[in-house]
Amino acid sequence: AFERTVVTTDSPFDRYARGEKNALSKLEKDGLEIFTGKGHCNSCHWGPYFSDGRFHNLGVREYDPAKPDMGRFDVTKNPADKGAFKTPTIRDVALRAPYMHSGSEKTLEEVVDLYDKGGRVKNPNLDPLIVPLGLSNYEKKALVSFMKISMTSTNPEVANVKPVPASELPK
Repeated sequence: AFERTVVTTDSPFDRYARGEKNALSKLEKDGLEIFTGKGHCNSCHWGPYFSDGRFHNLGVREYDPAKPDMGRFDVTKNPADKGAFKTPTIRDVALRAPYMHSGSEKTLEEVVDLYDKGGRVKNPNLDPLIVPLGLSNYEKKALVSFMKISMTSTNPEVANVKPVPASELPK
């Protein structure tokens, strides 16, 4: 239901992809290069929706470790799916904090840090794509800039609906 509220109509990245080379700043272009290279973000965030539509375990902190969210496992009952969640789009991602299924990452900077560390929680179902990245401070800044600025609609038609943090869900 949440995904249906995200309707991106145009972004600097879209204009850049259509050939407008000045649509992105140097920092954003560097962020795009990290996104598609060293950060290997486009392993899961690709295509027009910037999502592979698959489910991954990213080593995310749980809202309540005593009652972990089992993710895809609740549907498939496959033990390999424990803690796996669907890859969201990064379109308009700057408008949609907090991040991750648990709301554990409050900012995009925290999200990039999570990926740079190779996840926050090691577990047997951690996706093999989640490995320490070794990003420099500049590379982190560029990657965040790419997501915050380049992927945000200049003419958003995004419903004013945000995910509810786990801490605000009824018990």
